[in-house]
Amino acid sequence: MTETTPTVEDSRHRRLFILSDSATWCRATASKLLAEKNYRQVLWVTTNPPEQGLAMPAEKLHPRLGSELDALVFDAWTGFDPDSFGAATGMVRGGGVVLLLTPPLTEWPHYADPALQRFTTWPFSHKDISNRFLQRLVRIISTTGTARQIHRGSQLPELPSPPPPTVFDSSGICRTPDQQLAVKAICHVVHGHRRRPLVLTADRGRGKSSALGIAAAQLLQQGLSRILVTAPGLEAAAVVFQQASRLLPKAENRQGALHWNNSQIRFVAPDALIQHPQKADLLLIDEAAAIPAPLLERLLKHYSRIVFSTTIHGYEGTGRGFSIRFRNTLNRLTPEWKALHLSRPIRWAENDPVEQFTFRTLLLNASPAADDAIKKASPENCKLVQLNRDQLLNSEPLLSELFGLLILAHYRTRPGDLRNLLDGPALSIYVLLHNGHPAATALVVQEGGLDEALANEVWLGRRRIHGHLMAQSLAVHAGFPEAARLRYARIMRLAVHPVAQRRGLGSRLVTEIIARERDRGVDTIGTSFGATPELLDFWHRTAFHTVRLGLRKEASSGSHAAFMLHPVSTQGTELRQQLQSHLREQLPTLLTDPLCDLEPEITLRLLQNIPHSPATLTAQEWRDITSFAFGKRGYEVCMTSIRKLVISALAERDIATGLTSSDRELLILRVLQNHGWKALANRFTSKGKKQLITTLRRETGQLAESYALHHPELSYFFEPQKLKDTSKNAFFPR
Repeated sequence: MTETTPTVEDSRHRRLFILSDSATWCRATASKLLAEKNYRQVLWVTTNPPEQGLAMPAEKLHPRLGSELDALVFDAWTGFDPDSFGAATGMVRGGGVVLLLTPPLTEWPHYADPALQRFTTWPFSHKDISNRFLQRLVRIISTTGTARQIHRGSQLPELPSPPPPTVFDSSGICRTPDQQLAVKAICHVVHGHRRRPLVLTADRGRGKSSALGIAAAQLLQQGLSRILVTAPGLEAAAVVFQQASRLLPKAENRQGALHWNNSQIRFVAPDALIQHPQKADLLLIDEAAAIPAPLLERLLKHYSRIVFSTTIHGYEGTGRGFSIRFRNTLNRLTPEWKALHLSRPIRWAENDPVEQFTFRTLLLNASPAADDAIKKASPENCKLVQLNRDQLLNSEPLLSELFGLLILAHYRTRPGDLRNLLDGPALSIYVLLHNGHPAATALVVQEGGLDEALANEVWLGRRRIHGHLMAQSLAVHAGFPEAARLRYARIMRLAVHPVAQRRGLGSRLVTEIIARERDRGVDTIGTSFGATPELLDFWHRTAFHTVRLGLRKEASSGSHAAFMLHPVSTQGTELRQQLQSHLREQLPTLLTDPLCDLEPEITLRLLQNIPHSPATLTAQEWRDITSFAFGKRGYEVCMTSIRKLVISALAERDIATGLTSSDRELLILRVLQNHGWKALANRFTSKGKKQLITTLRRETGQLAESYALHHPELSYFFEPQKLKDTSKNAFFPR
C-alpha cells in the first residue's frame, strides 16, 4: 500500500505525548526525545529544570505568553496547575509537540500534587482532597485518541520534525482570510460612521490581537496620529505592539509606546483612561472580557471610535459571559455596533489534537443547558439539590452544564475553578435543577472557626490563613478579632441561567442556603462581590447587610469589594451590629479620602443600608444650612453643617427619592466626597462653577425642607415660611 503523503494541514497539527512513569524516567526520556530533533524554541514548565534548555515554574509563565514554541515539556510531577497548562499549550505553534510528564496513570490521582496547595484551605491538607480532577483527567487520557501514551517498556516514538515556517498571505501581512477581514473591519471603524464600535471575538490562536496591531500600523501609515490601546495589563497587549513594530520597522517601540514619524500607538490602563480621558483617533481594547463592564461602558460613552476584542474560550477567563451581558449595553448606547468572529486558527491547523484535548480536559468550551431546556424554569418547578461531587465526576453532561453556567456568570472563570469545583475541600455546591438541568447554582465555602490565639495573630496582621476571605477581612481590615472566630458560610458564586433571570430563582436559592447552613451551625451567611447598585439591591432584598467596603478597587472587577452578612446566631447578630456601627462612624471620613471616587449610586446605597438615627441639628447648624440654601453665604463656611444634613437625609429613602439622580450625584460628589468645583464642572459638562453653586443651593434647600417635614420634632429651629420674604435676606430661629 502506498504511504499517504502528509498534507499541509497535517504538518501544522500539534502532537501530544503523555510520558507516565517515575519522575527521573520521564525527564530523561523527554530530554532524549527532544535531543533527536533540532527544535529551536523549547520550554520546560517545571521546578526541577534539566541540565540544558529553558525552564521556569508555572507561576512565572505569564510574561512569556505572547511568544511561540516548537516544543513544550509540562512536568506534572512538580504540579498540574490547569491555568498554567492551558496557557503553556497555547504557546505551541502548529507542527509542534507537547510532552506531558506524569506519574503512572493509575497512581496519579493518589499523588500528593504540589499544585494542590493553591486549592487547599486551612485547616485541610492534601490528604483531605479526593483528586476528582485528576481522576477525570486520567479517564480522558485513557479514552481519547488525541494523546499518545508512553511508559517504561513501550516503544519510544520519533517526534515530528520542527514546525514549518509561518505562512503569510501574498501581501506578507496577514495569515488567514479571517485575519484580513478583521483588519479591514478595524480600519472601517475609523473611516466609517462614528458611534459604530466593532466587537471582535475568537478562540485562542486565531490572531485577533495580531489583527489589532496590523490595523493600527496601517492606520498610522494612512495618516492617523494617535491610537490608544488598553487591556487588563501591558503584557496582555504585547502582541499588538509586536505586530505594529513588524510593519513599522523604523518605529521606536518601548514600554507600551510606539512612535512612528509624528504618530503614536500608546498603551493606557483602563482605570487611567477613565480618570484622565485622552484624545484619540481610535481606541483598541484587547481582552475586553477581563475588564470590568462598568469601565467598558464608560469608555464606550467617551470614545466614538472603539474596537472591543476578546477571547471566547481561554485560560485567561471567558468572553462568553461578556458577549451576552455587554450586548445589552451596546444595543442601548450604540445600536449600530458591528460584530465579527474569527474561527480559523492561525498558530495551528483546524481540528488540532492538542486544542481538542485542552478544550475537553479544561472544559474551555463548556456551555450551560440549552435555552429551550430552561425557559420554563421557575422557583416553584425547580428542585433544590446539594450536589455530591462524585455526581459531577461521573456525569460529564452535568459537569459541563454547571461549569458553563459559572462561565457565563463570571468573566474570570478559569480552568483552575474547575479543579476547585471538583476538589475544593471546604466547598458546597447548591443547584436548582429544572428537568435535570442546572437553572441556577451557588458555590458556598466554609470559613472561620479560628481559635482565639490564631484569630488574634490574624487580626494583628502576623498570619494569613488561605481560603478564609470573609473571616480574615473582617478581622484585619474592619478591626474585629472576634470576627475570625465565628463560623461563616460564604456564598462565593451565584449564577442564574440567562433565560431564567429575574424570576426569583436567585432569591429562592439564597433563602434555601440560609436555612440549610443555619442547621449546620454557622453563625452567619456571608458574601463578597464587586459592588454595583444592582448587586447591592439584590443582596439587600434577601436581608443581607453591608458591613464593610474595600477601600481600593479590585483589579478583577474594577469595583470596590462589598462584604455583606446575614446572621443566623446571636453571636453573628452581635458582630453584624458592631461592624455596621463602626462603618457608620467611619463612612463620612472615608468618603473624603479613600472612597472619594466611589460611584454616587453606591454611596447612596451604603448610607441607606446602614442603620442610623436621624441627626439632631443645632440652631447654628440650621442657620448655616438655610443661609447657604436661601441666602448668599459661601459654601465652604457652611459645609460642615450641610454635610451633617446630607448624610442623615440621604440615608432615608423617602427623602432621597424626592431628588433627581443628578441632584443626588452633585450632593454626594461635592458635599460628601469633597470633589472640587473644576472637577465637577468637567463631570457636569453643561454647568460652570456659578451654575453648580446655584444648583447646590436649590438642592440643599429642598433637602432641608424634606428633612424638616419628615422630622418636625428634630427641626424646630427651621421655619421655611420666614425665608419667603427674600428682601429680608436673613433667618432668625426662634
